[in-house]
Amino acid sequence: MKSIDGAPSGGKRERKRPAASAAPARPTTQRLSKEAREQQIVQKAIQLFAERGFQVSTHEIARALGITQPLLYNYFPTKEALVDRVYDEVFVRKWDPMWEEWLSDESKSLAERLKHYLKDYAQYILRSDWIRIFISAGLTRQGINQRYIARLREHHFKVIAREMRKAYDIPEPSNEEELEEELELIWSMHSGVFYIGMRKWVYALSIPKNLDRIIDMRVDAFLLGAPAVLRQARIASAPRGPATSGQRAAHARSGTGSR
Repeated sequence: MKSIDGAPSGGKRERKRPAASAAPARPTTQRLSKEAREQQIVQKAIQLFAERGFQVSTHEIARALGITQPLLYNYFPTKEALVDRVYDEVFVRKWDPMWEEWLSDESKSLAERLKHYLKDYAQYILRSDWIRIFISAGLTRQGINQRYIARLREHHFKVIAREMRKAYDIPEPSNEEELEEELELIWSMHSGVFYIGMRKWVYALSIPKNLDRIIDMRVDAFLLGAPAVLRQARIASAPRGPATSGQRAAHARSGTGSR
């Protein structure tokens, strides 16, 4: 006689043994060439530094890659060495020496040169990793920003200032303060491109859809104002020699002589 569930009456039920759980697989380190492993570490460091800042440790980077910290140290013996390599990868290797040549090309108008340069430069910096690492470095590792800005100032800002003087007949700066005034105006125009990246990847705000048009307008606005302001300031601050008799007579006739 069988019970309701079909088991023999009075007999012992056969209990099913639970299946043995499989042992968790150990993470395996993929074998890579030395060059490929080094690049893998650099790219993971860029990702984590961009997401979480430079407080990320080498231990966390190694763990994210599934490798040991000693293996990471075979490639980068200190965190500083890894940070230097990240700087080189993000800010130096993609720097285009053609930018300086474009800015110096007098066969084109200064407006054309600036627009061409800024549109291409925008493609270089308007990336999440570039913007976020640059901001994080400014808060915790100022050396990265200082190195980059010094390069930008020497190879781009000073070239733009020189070409603007030539194109708009602006007198040469007579001292360091006047040069700094030029560079400050150029920086304010140039940083507008960087700020678009800030709005997108730091503030999570919308940005213009037609970036090229915005760059064209920024350059036009800059050239409509900055050269005239600088030229007027230079003329006003130029040392004046003693007035000739003709100049004194002209001032007297116009009623503009000193009172």
